[in-house]
Amino acid sequence: MKFYVTLFCFFVVTTISFAQYDWSNGEVVLKNGTTLKGLVKLPVISKDLIAINGKEKVKFKTTKKAKTEKYDETQVKQIIIRNSDTETAYFEYVPLSKNKHGIFKVITRGKATLYGKAVSTSSSTPMHFGATGQPTHYMYSFNDFDEFYVLRDQEAIASPLITIRISRSFKNRAIEYFADCPSVVEKLEDKTYRKEDVMTLVEDYNACQ
Repeated sequence: MKFYVTLFCFFVVTTISFAQYDWSNGEVVLKNGTTLKGLVKLPVISKDLIAINGKEKVKFKTTKKAKTEKYDETQVKQIIIRNSDTETAYFEYVPLSKNKHGIFKVITRGKATLYGKAVSTSSSTPMHFGATGQPTHYMYSFNDFDEFYVLRDQEAIASPLITIRISRSFKNRAIEYFADCPSVVEKLEDKTYRKEDVMTLVEDYNACQ
């Protein structure tokens, strides 16, 4: 089920589009300090298909006719997609388990960082800027994403808040994860926060004293 609600914040850095899943102008920032500038393409992930090698790889080439190169989480620090002069999106590899990483867009950054991901299921049968100069707030449409994960500083593995395959409710997951902030838990319990409020929830948690 998708929610057609658009969320805004005062410090708008970028909007989301699905152009990043086609060749787009951008940069691949490598862990060795090198920044590759040219055309970037992110993989479209289907929860109905299992990757042969289990890795999500970002594709890069300097020009349309140049040779395509692929990079994975062992090499990439950050991916930047520039859809226009005013539209920039930041992506990172997020640890989902000890041996698995996924490419997610940064939705809002703080002591807990929220990540969003578009996931395909159609191919299946059966059945303001921070102190470091990096953006901390983003504008996005809830409908653009199917999955949301959250990762606090010092945590080794991200925690799911909303996923395609429902195993636990958003409310129960969020109450458990944000248990150290009573004001957030209270709003979850009285249903002030719903799925479409996930960015507001995380920003409120980041402001929690």
